[in-house]
Amino acid sequence: MQGRRIDIIGGGIAGLSLGIYLQKSGFQTTIYEKHSMPGGLCTGWRRGDYTFNGCVHWILGARKGISFHEFWKEIIDIDGVRFCEHLEKTQIELKEADRHGERYFHFINNIDDFESYLLDIAPEDSKMIRRWTDKVRMVMPLLEYLPPVKYSMKLIKLIKILPFMRSWGKMSNKEFAKHFKNSFLRSAIENLYDAEMRMSVIVFAQAYAAKGVALYPIGGSLAFTKCLQDEYIKQKGVLRTNCEVKDIIVENNKATGLRLKNGETTTADFVASAADWHWTVFDALGGRFASEKMLQLRNPSKESVFYSYCRLFIGVAKSMKEWPHFERFNIPTLCLPDGTTLQKLEVEVYNYDTTLAPEGKVTMAVNILTREGDWWIKLRTDDMAKYKETKMSIENAIIDVMTQHYGTEWRDSIEVTDFITPATFERYTANLRGSSQGWSPLTDITKRLPIKPTLPGLNNFIMCGHWLEAGGGIPVALYTARKAADKIKNRLKAD
Repeated sequence: MQGRRIDIIGGGIAGLSLGIYLQKSGFQTTIYEKHSMPGGLCTGWRRGDYTFNGCVHWILGARKGISFHEFWKEIIDIDGVRFCEHLEKTQIELKEADRHGERYFHFINNIDDFESYLLDIAPEDSKMIRRWTDKVRMVMPLLEYLPPVKYSMKLIKLIKILPFMRSWGKMSNKEFAKHFKNSFLRSAIENLYDAEMRMSVIVFAQAYAAKGVALYPIGGSLAFTKCLQDEYIKQKGVLRTNCEVKDIIVENNKATGLRLKNGETTTADFVASAADWHWTVFDALGGRFASEKMLQLRNPSKESVFYSYCRLFIGVAKSMKEWPHFERFNIPTLCLPDGTTLQKLEVEVYNYDTTLAPEGKVTMAVNILTREGDWWIKLRTDDMAKYKETKMSIENAIIDVMTQHYGTEWRDSIEVTDFITPATFERYTANLRGSSQGWSPLTDITKRLPIKPTLPGLNNFIMCGHWLEAGGGIPVALYTARKAADKIKNRLKAD
């Protein structure tokens, strides 16, 4: 296998992870990244004195106790990464107060503390509260086996999770809320996330947080991506940035290299795409190797693609230490031009990460979920002036409502802003509609997407990345890269 050449499209988490795995196995890889820097969606950037965290809220596997920690250890020194552990995931302002007169709901990470808090504010719902928290406790010890590092008889323990996945996987948080008597708690559960979420997903997220294995990396997305980039270069992989791929060269139903936008062609023993699935199948390969079911995803519905974001980043000459690091508070109804309606504003205050701003200052981010990626992309393509005007109008409206919350002194302390849209994500990463996590989680967990890492009839080719599993995200990017590396090694070993 020594010296066998692998071309990798895309330098995001999946592409970098795959590259490290393969370099450590004796292959020679080259990553082709269209942007000027690697990271894909897991990126950040500087504006003056401030660094803006473009992606990561937490890294799954930050500490030992789950399989993802072992996966990270295979490619980087994950134990050498500095992490921050929060006591609360978020605080959510509701329209009514709890029985103590408090209008904020505290989404606490420690499951025992969370249970005590819920029982205190809604004792009449003790049975449902314990049913909820007991599910989190049931899942916590099983996380060690999901996904399995290796197969053994211990995996039989996972049988107990199947009934939970069947019932809770079909129930949204809004449906779950109906089982509670306390109106404050019922409203809180309905508003746990901006978007409606499956309760199985919420329980798993709580279990990871309660186990202390899902933590924020100090320095955010940019710093974490640099860990992978540095390791890839250390392993003598070749990273070519500002190098956009036009299509994949196929000869006799075998991927043999790449054709770049600059006219250059490459030759490879194997081609891997860690880029957008839709672009790979329908642009880079022209749809020639798509199955009938895959062809149905050429123009997917809005609901089937995970949300994109509009995000307003703000650099403020205040420490903001007295404010929660993550909150969602009520605002007068705000209607965006793309049709998105806001009644709450989700704000991150990075007052716990001093690497993102000078002393006494802080970086903030406002997150707005939208499924109108195509609207933003078309607006930018058709009318750049209108696009910029629209962004400025929304930015001003958001700062106005934030001023009502944080005060005029806060507004006077703003030093820099940067408003990004789904068009930004699409432009730099080519993700379909600017999606932040690929496909939306399926409402029926017994079904699977008609997607596999390989394509029918095409040899010496594989895909990895967050588009291969509904829900996506960094964990899927890492896990699929690991599996792709094994498949490539086995395939070329057989040649």
